[in-house]
Amino acid sequence: MRPCCFAPLPAATLPGVALALLFAASAALAQGGMGQQARTFKIGGPDELWDVTMKMEMPGMPMAMPAQTFQSCLKKDRAKEDGIPKQDNCKVTDVKTVGNKVSFAMECTGKDPMTGRGEITPTPTSYDGRMQMKSTGRGEQMEMTQTFSGKKVGACTDESQKMVASMQAQGASELAKVCADATEKLYYQFFFDAGSPCESRRKAFCDTVGGLGRDMREPAAFKAVVAKSSMDAVQGSFKACNVNLAETSKVACGKATSTRDWAFVGNGACDDDVRVAGATHCKGRDYYLVDRSLTPLCNRYARLTRGPGATDAADAPAAAHTSTPAQAKAAPEPPKAADPVQQGVDALRKLLPF
Repeated sequence: MRPCCFAPLPAATLPGVALALLFAASAALAQGGMGQQARTFKIGGPDELWDVTMKMEMPGMPMAMPAQTFQSCLKKDRAKEDGIPKQDNCKVTDVKTVGNKVSFAMECTGKDPMTGRGEITPTPTSYDGRMQMKSTGRGEQMEMTQTFSGKKVGACTDESQKMVASMQAQGASELAKVCADATEKLYYQFFFDAGSPCESRRKAFCDTVGGLGRDMREPAAFKAVVAKSSMDAVQGSFKACNVNLAETSKVACGKATSTRDWAFVGNGACDDDVRVAGATHCKGRDYYLVDRSLTPLCNRYARLTRGPGATDAADAPAAAHTSTPAQAKAAPEPPKAADPVQQGVDALRKLLPF
């Protein structure tokens, strides 16, 4: 069972001071009285500083939990407000005032349903209270009793709203950095996965991807984007944002082919162009006769024509043909004198697929 805060109480129902003191007890319960409280005030000022003590007991616990004490700063005009921070799905009912003692009932629904009753006795400078809660869910039934007290000890300035605003601004700044980096590296999962941190910035991400769809029609821009992220990230981002990567690649590959930028054509994004240009510049060519600038093109062409489904062995460059097992069993020729230059060329040739 989790500690619970009080729901809003109408100002007309409770004495003004009870509202303020009840808020202090609510803060204690919300934090569970455990650990160090974040300091949300400074000493001196127009507001009221209270020492708050809370203790929780549960039947069956071998040892009672020690009382926890912390300080709470209440705005001086808190009694004029009717909005005490509340626990989700909880409401306060049956509020009664006898003298300066206020009693109430409480009911919480949702994931952790529970009911309870409590009372608080305030004075202008102190208060004492007690609340008993009991779970009502189908699981293990639990009960707990919380007692709390407070004493006004001085003046303070409540800075909780300023702290919240500062933390929100800092969080927004950090999130902006994360999303900007994810955009630059095309981490599309940050924008499209369920519960992703940048989901609210999805449109801006896709606007960026749409711009890349135009820019990457130039081979240099295409290479720069892939180098900064990866081809998988490019493909995933274009697909997620419904941008036509095939059209972008087609234009870029056409330009690279026309300028004989074979390094770009052979990078794996231009296979249709590779099949056409490879048939002209690589097919049937001997290794020693192929221009070195064609190496990326011919490497890719060899992989495509020798890959799964390739049936025409003649599609591969002539230099890639090797002897058959039957030929390998033929009587060896007399050994020839080793040529260091030729050995180096042959070794390099074995590393290339054409």
